[in-house]
Formats: sequence, C-alpha cells, structure tokens
Amino acid sequence: MRRFSLWLLVVLALIFQVTIFRKIELWGMRPDATVIILVYMGLGLGSVAGALFGFLLGLANLAILSTSMASMPLAGTVVGFVVGRYATKVMYESYLVQLVIIFVSVLVFDAVNLAWADLSGLPVSLLRYSLGSAVYTSVAGVTLAIVIERIIGLRLVSQR
Repeated sequence: MRRFSLWLLVVLALIFQVTIFRKIELWGMRPDATVIILVYMGLGLGSVAGALFGFLLGLANLAILSTSMASMPLAGTVVGFVVGRYATKVMYESYLVQLVIIFVSVLVFDAVNLAWADLSGLPVSLLRYSLGSAVYTSVAGVTLAIVIERIIGLRLVSQR
C-alpha cells in the first residue's frame, strides 16, 4: 500500500503541476509541485530513494512540461538526497518543520537550476524570484499535506 501511495503522489504532483498549480498564480509565482512531492518522498523513504525519485521527477518535468532547463534532474537528485539524508534527523511530523524543509528545498532546487544557467547572477536571482516562490510553495505544500491527511486519511510523513 505504501508504494502505491507514493506513486499516486507522483502522478498527483505532475497533474497538479500542469493543471491546478498553473491556475493559482500569485504575483507571477506558482507553487512547485515537484519540490513538494520530492520533499515528502525524501522524508518518507530516505536519501537514496529521494535522489532516485528526484532524478525521475526532473526527467518527467523535462518531458511533460517541455522546459528547457536541462538541470532539473540534477536539481531533483540533489534535493531528494539532501532532504532524505539530513531532514530525517529532525522531528519532521510538525507542519511548521515541514514548511521550513519545503522552503529550504525550493531555494536549493532553484539555486542548482539558476547556477546551471548563470552562476554570476545567482544571488540576485534567488532574491528576486526564489524567495517568494519558496514561501508560496511551502505554504501550498503544507496545506496540501493537511488536506490529504485529513480528508483522504493518507499520512504523508511518519517516523520510520
């Protein structure tokens, strides 16, 4: 059942990314469903599985969203590994901790993608584009987790 629910989350993340999250744009920012699902996979499965899912989600983004950011599989791998390796050392069942983990993960994801494109403008780009997106994505991610846990009854994060 657990593997089925993880694959269901992957499919939901991609569906949300191309449908719902495109429509809830706020001041030019959209939440990133890829990072949200990647964080919960890293928390639930650990660093190796998080890195693998990050790579696969990055490839899926390249294929489905037809984006030109070839660094997305690398960024997904880095975020999945780091969340699975280091975030599992904290008490992550708290929604506030999940919010912070998603926030930092968005910044890391964007930093890898932006550094791939232009390393010299990285700090300005992170301040200009990524901070607002990180706040929006983290709030949307925790809200989505609460809805899934309360309505569907599927616990996304639990102690291993």
